Amino acid sequence: NTGGIPELNVDGVTGFMTNVGDVKAMAEKAVYILEDDERLQQFKDNALARAKEFDLSLILPLYEDYYREVIERSKVTA
Repeated sequence: NTGGIPELNVDGVTGFMTNVGDVKAMAEKAVYILEDDERLQQFKDNALARAKEFDLSLILPLYEDYYREVIERSKVTA
């Protein structure tokens, strides 16, 4: 449960979140995923689909639009 990870990981869907330093919880979650091949495959499929949502070809235009809007607004208020 550290910076950057919560945006990609959907707890219980693409992986699990554990608190920093909670090695026991981390090990338990890893075993839970790895002990069932179907469960592991589902997590993999979900994680791949989630990662594709962050593809630069999708995200970059959103950032470009946002910065254009900020620039335009700054011209109006300047």
